[in-house]
Amino acid sequence: QSVALFTIMNSISAGAIMLTLVPDTISHKELKSIALKNTKAVFVGMLILFLIGVYVFQFFGISPMALRVFGGLILLFMGINMVQGHDKKLNSSSREREAAMVKDDISIVPLAIPIIIGPGLATSLITSQIEAVDWIDYIVTIIAIVIVTILNYFLLANMNYVKKRLGVNGIKVLNRLMGLVVGSLAVQMIVYGLQELWAFYS
Repeated sequence: QSVALFTIMNSISAGAIMLTLVPDTISHKELKSIALKNTKAVFVGMLILFLIGVYVFQFFGISPMALRVFGGLILLFMGINMVQGHDKKLNSSSREREAAMVKDDISIVPLAIPIIIGPGLATSLITSQIEAVDWIDYIVTIIAIVIVTILNYFLLANMNYVKKRLGVNGIKVLNRLMGLVVGSLAVQMIVYGLQELWAFYS
């Protein structure tokens, strides 16, 4: 589950965007500070979505089965965009990115929300709660959230080194590979959701 969540988060792509929103002369210490604030926000946001997200949809009368299908469609479009080489700038508007250029702190907006915690990650976390059948499933998912947020911190904090090692082309290739995984997860979610809807209404 950690692999699936980390792939959907796509912290490498988010880190590349982060570097475009900060000065070229930014120090490693300053990057670590941004990464730490961002990781705290991402962790809290993911926990909230996992623990109470489904109840928000139920309040509006949306069934978990329909949510699973819709979430799968969101992930499918996300995976297609990644395979085609589009980055996660699709999750934020041009106005938000322009505002981020003049703000001192980009760690929460737009880096945490909506770049990292976008529609794809949100629906994936809510679907995880739908699929949880006992407290062990909850603990496993929470552990997965802890693991991916720690990985997110190390990637963002060391993004200058990652970019130098992989290069622009290396990041694009890795992004496409992650897109294949995200697309496959999306198809699986859609199929399961449609099967549940068919069984419920037949």
